[in-house]
Formats: sequence, structure tokens, C-alpha cells
Amino acid sequence: MDPPQTLCVLLLLCSINAVVWACPGGCKCQETKILCSGLSDFPTSVPGSTTVLYFTSCSIHLLKPEDLHDFSNALRILLINDTVLREVLNGTFNSTPDINTIAFTATELEDLPETVFQNLQELETLNLNGNKLLVLRPKWFSQLAALKNLDLSRNLFNFVPVETFRSLTELKHLFLSGNNISQLPGETFNGLSKLKILRLNKNLLEELPLGSLDDLGNLEELSLQDNLITHLHHDLFSKTLKLQKLFLSHNRLTSLPQGIFLNVPLLSKISLYENQLESLGPGVFGPVALEELWLYDNRLRRVEDGAFRNLTQLRLLVLSRNQISSVSTGAFGGLEHLEEISLHTNLLTTLQAGLFQGLPSLVNISLEHNSISSLPSGFLRGLSSLGEIDLRNNSFPNLKQESLDALAIAKDVLLQQNPWRCDKDILPLRDWLKKHTSKTNQTLVVCETPFSLSGEIIVELAEENFLPLSFTENPALTPAETWRASHTPPTSSPALKATPTSEHQEVTSGGQGETGTTSNDTWIALIAIAVVAAVIISTVLVGCMCWRRTKRGRGNIGRRSKNSVL
Repeated sequence: MDPPQTLCVLLLLCSINAVVWACPGGCKCQETKILCSGLSDFPTSVPGSTTVLYFTSCSIHLLKPEDLHDFSNALRILLINDTVLREVLNGTFNSTPDINTIAFTATELEDLPETVFQNLQELETLNLNGNKLLVLRPKWFSQLAALKNLDLSRNLFNFVPVETFRSLTELKHLFLSGNNISQLPGETFNGLSKLKILRLNKNLLEELPLGSLDDLGNLEELSLQDNLITHLHHDLFSKTLKLQKLFLSHNRLTSLPQGIFLNVPLLSKISLYENQLESLGPGVFGPVALEELWLYDNRLRRVEDGAFRNLTQLRLLVLSRNQISSVSTGAFGGLEHLEEISLHTNLLTTLQAGLFQGLPSLVNISLEHNSISSLPSGFLRGLSSLGEIDLRNNSFPNLKQESLDALAIAKDVLLQQNPWRCDKDILPLRDWLKKHTSKTNQTLVVCETPFSLSGEIIVELAEENFLPLSFTENPALTPAETWRASHTPPTSSPALKATPTSEHQEVTSGGQGETGTTSNDTWIALIAIAVVAAVIISTVLVGCMCWRRTKRGRGNIGRRSKNSVL
């Protein structure tokens, strides 16, 4: 072939290659992957070797069979996200037998043809999250034998037909969260023996039927939070021996059956906060590998002996924001690995001696926002590595020396916002603060009473602040008495009788006439002024005391963050 002909052939091949590998307008291409955004129509020049096609923020309303025809044999992944897609025609995927992943997320889809996913023997992931699908159609999944991941979250489903997942024997992840599902047939999950994660959170479920989890022998995570569940059957988890994570928070549970968690030995995480639990018996928890237990925002009134004795691996126990008024001495028995316990914002008025004994690993204790007024002798005995104890906003008027000696083992002691009464009984606390300058923020530990010392920093109090009133000192006078003392002449002895001035005559005279009338009016006016002044002063004093008490009682406990509940 002569050179001119060779050159022509090369140019032709280059032009053909350019057409084959051309990237569609409005898209970005990398090898066989294409990302398109902002398109109003499906692109017409998609290369035949395309394996991944991703649309986002587009205005494509319709998906039809011919859209995928030119690259159907190569296509493995199709993702359409945040797009106004309203319809997918039946037969769209008939020419894509090897497709592995399909995702329609955050679209306007309200329904899909029943047979739209038929014959997709290689499909492993189907994501329909965040659409407006109203009816869950079992035939969508009837021939998806290889499906492993199915996400149906955040749609408008209110019912799950019993046969919906019957053919999905390879399914490992099933997400149904964020719908309006109010009930589930007992056989809904039958046959899903390989399922590892099941998410049913954020629905309207009131219960899970007995036996509904019996086929889920490989289940590792179950999400049931944010529902309306009022009770759990005793044997609900009897067959889920591999369960590791269980989320039950924000429901309406009032109690937990004895032994409900006896058959979940691998359970390492459970959430039970924001329910209506009133009690926890000692037989609720079996010997599980639980490391954290969150029970805040319930209605617990008492913590019984041995309530957590089987939770030998527990490191964090959160009992804050309940109605607990009593904690038995042996409530935390067996928790040798416990590092942090939170009992803040309850109704505690006292603590049992020995409450924290047998907890050698304990580092942090939260007791703030209670009504504790004294600490029992040796209540921290046996703790060698205590980092912080929080006693803010309780009812301590003072602390005895033996209590202060016990607190000395902690690195940080929070004592502010208590009604400290600064009389001679406060001296042990003052001296302790002077000795342990780094354990607390001393400028925040201030007197509340008496009023003369209100707001004074306790560590700065001097001895004379506590001296009783001297016999030689004049007693405090009221404003009226002070005025009289300064305007009434001393009583003269007969030998030293002085002649009163005209001014004194006008003020003190009891005679008749115009001068007497003026004197009476003046007295009345002065008395009225004194009464008004006394009322104003009393109002200001009461207001200040209420403001201080209100300020002391304000704890930022409305937040739902981890820090606030700890």
C-alpha cells in the first residue's frame, strides 16, 4: 500500500475511534465510566463500551428501552440520582442481562411496571431509596435470584405483602426504613437465612410478630428505632444467635420481658433510650458482650440489685434523665470493666454507702442535676483511677471533712451551682479548696447564703466573715429607725436641759395650730416613704435570690447529643 493510501486508512481509523470513544456532551468520562449532570434528555452518543453510567441533577423524565440499546451488553451499573425521573417503561432492561447494580434514588417515581426487573439474573444491588413509590409490588423481585442488597427506604409504603421477599434467598442487606409501615405479617422474612442487616427504623410499627425473626439465623444488625413499639415478645430474639447490634430507641416500650436478651451472646451494642421504661429486672440481660448501654430519657424510678450483673464487659452505662430516686447498693455489681456511669438529671437525694465499690476501672461519675445534700462516708472507697466526679447543681449546703477526704482521689471535682451556706460549717470546704487548687474551678464555687456573702468566692473567705455579731456593735436599724436616730435630740438630763430650736419645735411639737398640722403631714409622708422603700428593697432581695436559684438550676439538658446525656 502506497503512503497516501496508508495515511488515509490511519485517518479513517482515528476518526472511527474518536466517534466510538467520544464523551457525550454534559458528561465526564473516565475509561468506561460516564458521569452526567444537568442534562434534560438522555444522551444519544454513549459509547458502546460503557460499563458505568451515572446521572445526577438532571431533568430526564422518562427512561425507555432504546436509551440503553447501544451499550446494553457492556453496562454493569446504572445510577440515576436527584433527577425528575417519573417513568421507567417496561422492557427497559430486557437487553441488559449482565447488569449488576441499578439505583433510582431521590426521583419522582411513584410506581414501576411489575416486570421491569425480570430476567436480571446477575443483579446484586437494587436501590430505590428516596422516591415516591406508593405500593410495594412482590413481582419486582420475583426473578432476582442473585439479589444481595435491597434498599427500599424513604418511600411511601404502608404495607409489605407477605410474599414480597420470598424468592430473595441470597439477600444480605434489606432496608425498609423511613416508610409508613404500620404492621408486618409474621412470615414477611421467611427464607431470608443469609440476611445480615435489617433496617425497619422510622416507620409506624407497634410490634414485631412472634416468630417473625426465626429464619434470620445470620442476622447481625437490627434497627427498630423511631417506631411506636409498645412491647417485645419474650422469645423474639431466641433464634438470632449472631445478633451484634440492636437499636430500639425512641419507641414506647414500658418494660422488657425477663430473659429477652438471654440468647444473643454476641450482642455488643444496644440502644434503649427515649422509651418509657419504668423498671429493669435483674433477669433482663443475659451474659452478652455489651460495652455500652444507653438508657437515658426513660421513666426509670429505681435501679435494683444485680440489674446489670451479666454485663461483665460493660464500659459505659448511661442512666441520665430518668426519674431515679433510689439506687441499690448492689446495682452495679459485677461491672468490673465499667469506666463511666451517668446518673445526672434524676431525683436522687442521697447515695448508698458502697455504691461504687467493686468498680476498679471507673473513671467518670456524673451526678449533676439531682437533689443530693450529703455524701455517705467512704462512698468512693475502692476507686483508684477516678478522673472526674460531677456534683454540680445539687443541694449541698456544705460538705463534711470525711466527704472531702473521699473526693480527694478524683482528678477533677465539679462543685458549682450548689446552695452553699457560708457559715462556720463551710470552713472544711474552703480549706479543701485551698489545698486542692487544681481539682475544681474555684471561682465558680460561691456562697448562696447568707445574703451578705451571696456570690462571694468560698476559697477567698476570711475568718472574720464567720465571726458572730459583737455585743458592742450597734444592731442594724431599719430605714425609719435610722432617720429617727438622726433627727431626734437626745433626752436632756435636768441639769443639762437645753432649749430646743425652732426647727425641733416644728418637728416634735404636739401643740395645736398650723405648725402641728404640718408636722403630722410630714410624719405621715416620711412613714409612707419608709414603707415603700422597705417593699422595694424586699422585692429586689427576693428577685435576686430567685434569679440566682434559677440560674443555678439551668442545665443545658435539652440537647440530644452524646455529651449532654453523659
